[in-house]
Amino acid sequence: MAIRSMTGGKWIPKSVAGFRLGTFVIVAGIFAILVLPFIAPHDPYQVQFLYRLKPPTLDFPLGTDAMGRCVFSRLLYGARLTTASAIIVVLVSSGLGTLFGSIAAMCGGLVDRILMRICEGVSVFPTLAISMIIAGVLGLGLNAVIIALIAIHWTDYARVVRNAIIVERSRTYVLAAESLGARSFWIARKHIFPNITGPLLTLGAYSMSWVILSFAGLSFLGLGVEPGTPEWGLMIAESRNYLRDYPRLVLAPGLTIAAFVVAINFLGDMLGDRFRLNQINYLH
Repeated sequence: MAIRSMTGGKWIPKSVAGFRLGTFVIVAGIFAILVLPFIAPHDPYQVQFLYRLKPPTLDFPLGTDAMGRCVFSRLLYGARLTTASAIIVVLVSSGLGTLFGSIAAMCGGLVDRILMRICEGVSVFPTLAISMIIAGVLGLGLNAVIIALIAIHWTDYARVVRNAIIVERSRTYVLAAESLGARSFWIARKHIFPNITGPLLTLGAYSMSWVILSFAGLSFLGLGVEPGTPEWGLMIAESRNYLRDYPRLVLAPGLTIAAFVVAINFLGDMLGDRFRLNQINYLH
């Protein structure tokens, strides 16, 4: 069973199986970014009208779309685009949220109230509205989608980090360190931040699935990447008119999105259970 040191803050894997699963997810993400595009059988951008709407064959494992492009190759390239974009959004959002949440929790008082009101003000705006504004300013494209998702999502991390730090600051070992004259920065670095890794990792896992769904949804609505880009949501949008006669064109990217989200949510559940077990260990 995993036990996190209350003073050292080290996080030891609860089981070999859990550690292997986390490693597998990380390796799978790196594999999707670096390797999958190179094993694609065709250029995902190549238009071949002579092969349009071709059924699955050995040369085209999932057939071709209305433009004669290889669906399987576009799925592989879409995995790299989606995974890389989701990682960027999660990392930047978590960094900004952790910074704002830490400042709010450590300073308290007026600073805390102002920063939390800013978070609440930003979070009331729907992602679609923010995306439309950013798309109008920057134009359609991958950068606009990433900026829109970051602009909304950092507030979740700020609230989680603030609440977690406030809880940790009330614990006995932090109060003891403060009574001995330890500086706030040292306490945060040595005791508080290592012990809020659990909720941050759990939120990060769930954030990946949210970003993937939002990314696909914005692209489906025409607010995402440029037309023709191998992206899962855009692939569904481009093929929706062929749903009745060629359902595979929609099912291929749709099932891929579902599989990614389910797998990431499973990892989030595992991290959440692990964090709750650690909390129980604290009580005993």
